[in-house]
Amino acid sequence: MNKKILASIFVIGILALAMGYGTYSYFSDTEKSTGNVFTAGTIDIAVDGNNPWTATYSAALSDVKPSQNRGITFVITNPGKNPVDVWKRIVVTGCSGGINAYPDATNGPASSEPEYEEGLVDNVYKERCWLPPYILYDLYTSIRGDIVKPEQQIRVDNINCMWIYLGRIPAGGSMTVQQSYHLSSWQDAPILDVTNWAQGDTMKFDIELYAEQVGGVGPIGKTATLQMENKDPTTWEVITDGIYGDLTYDTATGAFTFSGKVKASTAYELIYYADPWPGTGGKSLGTGSSDGSGAITITGTLTPTIPVAGDKNYPVGGKIWLVLDADYDGTNMVAWTPTEYLFEMHLITYP
Repeated sequence: MNKKILASIFVIGILALAMGYGTYSYFSDTEKSTGNVFTAGTIDIAVDGNNPWTATYSAALSDVKPSQNRGITFVITNPGKNPVDVWKRIVVTGCSGGINAYPDATNGPASSEPEYEEGLVDNVYKERCWLPPYILYDLYTSIRGDIVKPEQQIRVDNINCMWIYLGRIPAGGSMTVQQSYHLSSWQDAPILDVTNWAQGDTMKFDIELYAEQVGGVGPIGKTATLQMENKDPTTWEVITDGIYGDLTYDTATGAFTFSGKVKASTAYELIYYADPWPGTGGKSLGTGSSDGSGAITITGTLTPTIPVAGDKNYPVGGKIWLVLDADYDGTNMVAWTPTEYLFEMHLITYP
């Protein structure tokens, strides 16, 4: 009896398997795609038909006198299949006297007597050749129009090493870029006036372009650092005395940390200064005091938008200063003690 039951169960199991197999059998077909290749897109630009771009514009910028303009124009093309966002910056690589202003037995007579005479202090010649604060700059592109207007009186030292967005070039499209360099004169007041000290002086600089796919973070990246220095308030040259500051900030959130070395045991305020004086429209970004060695740290967030519409430098960028806490009332400058301040090395934008 038990053997018959086991045999029956065995037969039923085989039938169940057979029925199951038939139940899950369907008409079917299998296809396979082979030889697929993932190819990264390309981003490339050409300037005046040249790729790489090696043009030099020294001839167009030579023999400039106060109140005169010199221009540079070039065309950026996008020969690729993808639209690109394009930025540009100027990088000053050095300044020099340009001519022999020292009349002595080694160098011979001064090449520029007026420059030599103006540079005499207590019968000792002191050379000046820092030109960036005395050269006004404007910028136009065929896509964005006037980006930096002449009436804004933006100086080259305001934008030195600062990436400026030029616009978006569609695939196969082009953009004309026009720049003007204007040597300041008394007519450009309150901008600094160039006098005989600058005769024959030179400023060397590079022009850099950066193109990136749409939606990228741009040439600055997610984290940026703004160098800040104390400067001579007459010439705006950096004073190399170990006094400095670094503002590191998140370009997306605005969260920042400022750290540096300043006057010991002093209360300071980090501000966004909106031109013109006294800075109406700017804002305090944070306060802090230096320790006994002069070390200082301030943290906070870059708000509001920098620059605001009322800022003379809008939309190019805004100025970040570290000032004495007593010289700022939270909305405006109430005193001017520039030898105790740190100034930005170039304008910034946020966001």
